[in-house]
Amino acid sequence: MRRMYRIWLQVTYLCAILLPIRCREFPHYLFQSLMKGYNKDEWPSYQEGIGIPTRVYVEVYIVSISSVDAGSMDFVVDFYLTQHWRDPRMRFSENISKILELHQLRQIKKLWLPDPYIINSKSAYFHEVTLPNRFARITPEGNVTYNSRLTAKLSCNMQLRLYPMDTQECEIYFESYGYSTEILYFHWHWESDKAFSITENLELPQFFMSAPTTLECVDKYSMGLFSCLKVKLKFQRELSYHLIQTYLPTFLIVSISWVSFWLSVDAVPARVSLGITTLLTMTTLISGAKQGLPAVSYIKALDVWMGTCTFFVFSTLLEYVVVSKVSRRKIPMVVQAHRNVASHLARSHTSISPGATLKYDNGYLANGPSSGERNHLRSRRLSDGYEYDSETPPEAAFLALPGSARPIASTAAQQAKRIDVIARVLFPSLFGAFNFVYWIYYLLQSWDQAGGE
Repeated sequence: MRRMYRIWLQVTYLCAILLPIRCREFPHYLFQSLMKGYNKDEWPSYQEGIGIPTRVYVEVYIVSISSVDAGSMDFVVDFYLTQHWRDPRMRFSENISKILELHQLRQIKKLWLPDPYIINSKSAYFHEVTLPNRFARITPEGNVTYNSRLTAKLSCNMQLRLYPMDTQECEIYFESYGYSTEILYFHWHWESDKAFSITENLELPQFFMSAPTTLECVDKYSMGLFSCLKVKLKFQRELSYHLIQTYLPTFLIVSISWVSFWLSVDAVPARVSLGITTLLTMTTLISGAKQGLPAVSYIKALDVWMGTCTFFVFSTLLEYVVVSKVSRRKIPMVVQAHRNVASHLARSHTSISPGATLKYDNGYLANGPSSGERNHLRSRRLSDGYEYDSETPPEAAFLALPGSARPIASTAAQQAKRIDVIARVLFPSLFGAFNFVYWIYYLLQSWDQAGGE
């Protein structure tokens, strides 16, 4: 036992006298020597006097961005947060080691650390697999680097007036929680390309992300001034997805509803079922398009499109109601008599003054010609080049011969058909004009919101 004790004394003597440098390079021994008299409650510039803050330089490296959700107005970001500052108390001899690395969380917690927090964070956590993803490095000059990996769900106040042609500007907002600007001041890394960077392979499924913007700021509260840092990210929504899933189907539904104008007025089941089916399909598409969107008080670009398409489909169904009503209407036959007609009726012992108005009563002229005269009128309809419907009384055909004061009004079926013909041109023209105005207006607005990029 005494022999072992002597050996231990000899080794200790060699380490202390003969090989001091090599023995003190052991990280644990060096760290313990730096911790003697170290008080982590004092910030690095505490000994330099009042009003001299400790300046911390920050780097942010984005690993991934996911779940940019308009419904909950937030997004999830996974990033590395690196902080640099100088602590004179952590200086050590350059002959001992180049860099002191601390990977154990219990050692890192013995150091004074900045206290940044994310203002717009809904939730956040440090990664702990397989070990806590945090480390610290200390140089002989006392420069401390502290790195950690975090995942945070950040709120983003989104404006959806141009949805789905919108561009959202979201922030990552850091600020000191307890240290005022008299104690702690945050800065971005002195090299701008290292201040904020994003992994090269980062792709968002529905968004195009433009170059971020970094800035430094100071927030004023009742308890004083606090240093802060901001990163502004622009997410420009890709329109191609919504063109395929929303705009194209609704455009086709509106176009299909116009097939009703080419169907016969008497095809009641076909026209009614087509109108109701397209209207119900539009309702289903509207519900699917609004799924996942918040209930906002203002009108979105998507609401304008869906509302207009629904109006066109409903108007198509309403047009058939008007056409059906017109086709079943009884049209009174009022015709200005011609002098030749009056003279003919006079020869038939009918007393009618020239210029008088003749009205039909149940399809026959009041005080009109006799049955023999009616047969004579029927025989003249082809010789005079006038065709009339079988339901039209022959007296009306005679009164509408060329040279009369005014031709007779067309039948109800012909008026209904004329409405359909007008609708074939009117509806596509109005919808085309709406498309022109809609896309020009909102694409220009989207361009301005994206900053003309």
